[in-house]
Amino acid sequence: MENFMYWSIIALWVFVLLQFIVIFMLTKLVAQFLNKLQIKETSDSKRELQAGDKAPLFTYLGADGDSIEFPRRDTAPTLALFTAEGCPFCTKVLDELSDMQERYPMIRIVVFTTVDEKELDIHHNDTVEYAHTKDAFTLYEIKEVPAVVLIDTEGMIAVKAAIASYKHLRKMVDEYFSGERSQTIAMQQKTLDTGNV
Repeated sequence: MENFMYWSIIALWVFVLLQFIVIFMLTKLVAQFLNKLQIKETSDSKRELQAGDKAPLFTYLGADGDSIEFPRRDTAPTLALFTAEGCPFCTKVLDELSDMQERYPMIRIVVFTTVDEKELDIHHNDTVEYAHTKDAFTLYEIKEVPAVVLIDTEGMIAVKAAIASYKHLRKMVDEYFSGERSQTIAMQQKTLDTGNV
């Protein structure tokens, strides 16, 4: 009888010890999970706006005082160029911007500058829109200039990058449109193949 009680007490202590080990392991796993979850939330909140994201909508005042929507909900892609006063690289890109309008007449080009809205519009161009607003820089998280954001017809950011020159800008836009053209041709070919079956 004493032998039985002795083994019962040992079995009870083994059971209690196993429970402590299980509780300890579960607590450790929960702590690791919560830590990973917190790291993921922190990294998500620090994630910058980038290609593939929905373009933020906002309005700004045009030269005539009208409220203008950006990007417009129409069928034209929008090219936003971010520049700053006194930036020599920006000036060089702006000087050659008319070439972009000739290459892609269907594209809407908007130049955002950091110049105060009260100052006179120093740029006059019928095909390129100029907007003096710092809100666009904040909303699109622009940290260096010149920078470009290309928004597709679905309102998604297709390209977001700092640029070194007009040639760099043109290369990115050409690559975007040639890729889009390739997708259109592939879809047309697929339609033709389906029709022939």
